[in-house]
Amino acid sequence: MTPRAELLQRIVTVSVGLDSAILERFCRQLETLPAVPGTEPLNGLTSGVAQPEARAALSGLVKQWRNDAPDVTPGELAWAIRAGNSTDEFHRLRQSLEIVWTGPALKESTFRRTDQALLALIEQTRTSIIIVTFAAYKVPHIAAALVAAAARGVKVTLILESIEQSDGKVTVSAITGLGEELAHAASVYVWPLENRGTDRAGKHGSLHVKCAVADGNTALISSANLTDYAMNLNMELGLLVKGGDVPVDLDAHLRALIQNRVVVLLKASGQAA
Repeated sequence: MTPRAELLQRIVTVSVGLDSAILERFCRQLETLPAVPGTEPLNGLTSGVAQPEARAALSGLVKQWRNDAPDVTPGELAWAIRAGNSTDEFHRLRQSLEIVWTGPALKESTFRRTDQALLALIEQTRTSIIIVTFAAYKVPHIAAALVAAAARGVKVTLILESIEQSDGKVTVSAITGLGEELAHAASVYVWPLENRGTDRAGKHGSLHVKCAVADGNTALISSANLTDYAMNLNMELGLLVKGGDVPVDLDAHLRALIQNRVVVLLKASGQAA
């Protein structure tokens, strides 16, 4: 890595790691300096920074700047710092990540339960929701929320493992387990055996995905199936992603599986299961 590249990396690290207010005060001080600042003004740049860690980080940046890129003016450095900080803030506001959890709950834990996160996702959906699960049964509250979503005009799409296509790995039909109302309200897709890879013994792969994506902008990716055990008794871990590229990419990927007939329609919305 060249000295300038190392300086750029240091600028990024400082811009992301320090409080915006501290950085802005530092940038304003930089902009008061002449194009070729002397030693005394440089030494005074961080004198007003109260936090020792921030002061050390900014002092290190100043030293590296003067050693590696002295032709970069103080004003240019200030705007490089602002650009790094603004980019970091943009991405933090654009995407949020939240851990969701089912299992032993510690008193100090702030994690939302898996079923609570999924119900909130369903209730907030406005246009479409795609849910993929290996197993589904005994979750009437989730099924009811999906039926209510369909009733308000949400396109509900389910990609499920089935008894017939699971090669004996599933013993309870997911669409039956979710109930007749939801079976009527949703479009249901399965992954046919002829589209699955096999090992040397001829065993097929499984539809082991557990996820939900709503409106193309919020995704829940979890270890939990849509079952009573997964929602109440098991130890399950997931991640709720709001905004950013992940929900967009996941939504597009699942729709591509449908469009390319990797998964095929078992029944359309409004048809009997």
